[in-house]
Amino acid sequence: MNMRLTASQSALVEIGIMFSPALPAYLWLWPWVNSHPEWETPIQSVVYVYFIACALFIGLRHWNLDQLGVNHNGIGFSLACGFVLIVARWLALLCTNIPLSWQFTTLDRIAGQVAFYFLLVGVGEELVFRGVMWRALTEWRGARWAIWVTTLGFGVWHIYGRGVFGFAAGIIYGVFFGAIRWRAGGIIGLIIAHALIDLSSVAIMPDFRVEYLTTQVQVVNSWLAILSEVMFVGLLIYLWKTPRVKISRRG
Repeated sequence: MNMRLTASQSALVEIGIMFSPALPAYLWLWPWVNSHPEWETPIQSVVYVYFIACALFIGLRHWNLDQLGVNHNGIGFSLACGFVLIVARWLALLCTNIPLSWQFTTLDRIAGQVAFYFLLVGVGEELVFRGVMWRALTEWRGARWAIWVTTLGFGVWHIYGRGVFGFAAGIIYGVFFGAIRWRAGGIIGLIIAHALIDLSSVAIMPDFRVEYLTTQVQVVNSWLAILSEVMFVGLLIYLWKTPRVKISRRG
């Protein structure tokens, strides 16, 4: 019997190994960071560099950049969908009693946040989840599996510091990002859209505790809430029903 792993199966095993330091990090590293907040951004940056390097190493052992989604396919499509998500998210915030305020007070902070979210968060998370993991799952089980498994992984990725709230948010955005990846055929537009979504939220939303968000937040404008929900649901239906973007390469 031939027990040799395919490229996609081998890549998934390697991805699992890549994530193996996560458990000790959750148990020991991040609790220490909570008591030393000045180290949070430097350590997060190192973590993202690690995942980007591992994702490139694993991905390029089996495929090329084009096959991993690093191409020009569907950039405009991804950005348009990202714009809808940003507007819907802003409406969801504006319909509540959350006291929003501009958080970027200096040019240094703006430059640092832009670099962090575009070069590390956007590139790292999309390359891992909608790049390498997506490619491996698509070849092994198909695009539908790729959407749901990467969505689950994206939710688990966001548990730290946010708990169930972060997991739920990761699942919701994971479904959207997976569907956009499916329709667009590439991740460059998703990298930009992902970074803009995160950056636009950080720019106006103070760092509330999860307990505050789940116990004290109230809806104060039902019309904005309804409009936000319509935009989210409408975009999801559109992504699920619209024809896949025609591309000349296998995405």
